[in-house]
Amino acid sequence: MTAPDWIMPVLVGAFLAFSYRVVRKSRAGLGTAVLFMAALNVILLWTLWATGPSWAAPVVAVVSLLAATASAFAALRATVARIERVDTARFHDLVRAVTEAPGPQVIGVCVSPRGALVLTAFGDDTRPEGRQFHLPPGTHCPFCLVEDQARDFLGPEDPLLHEYRTHLARGSSRHLLVRRASQDEPWTGRLRDRIHYRVPAPSLRPPCPEHDPLLNAAR
Repeated sequence: MTAPDWIMPVLVGAFLAFSYRVVRKSRAGLGTAVLFMAALNVILLWTLWATGPSWAAPVVAVVSLLAATASAFAALRATVARIERVDTARFHDLVRAVTEAPGPQVIGVCVSPRGALVLTAFGDDTRPEGRQFHLPPGTHCPFCLVEDQARDFLGPEDPLLHEYRTHLARGSSRHLLVRRASQDEPWTGRLRDRIHYRVPAPSLRPPCPEHDPLLNAAR
């Protein structure tokens, strides 16, 4: 007795919908997740087109598209839920709380393309996505605040400052990450690649005699 034609398309559609959820929960990078799901869709839809009924591949493709949309909205909601808007005083309180906390600590600071200063603090390198705190554009220069954190954590002459400004001059706003394994060890830093984070337009940041020459050179 042969199985009905609809069995395989239903199983494939359910598997794709489940796969979107698994990939989203895995916290894989966006590029990795998109590439993986695209390859999975191509393989399974081609198999259905080659071996299944004529309606199977188009129907499952629609199901997959709906599942992808639902997964994208769920990821967006989760991202928004992690964001808290703060003022300058709250920003400094958060940084101080991180410096006084025991155990491994990692703190990230970057300037978004919209001019907000984004602070992310998390316990260790194995959790790259923590709660985000956004300091909206105001009278403060966000790039000065980033460099202030680099000086406070790493020292006033750390070469990371020069590297950071080199990227600014190219129009790229990099993500400053500083970490330490314990309170007894010094902080170390690196710049995380944020090529798609362009420096904000002049209308989205206050004038700054320190950084305007660099940022204008990047235009």
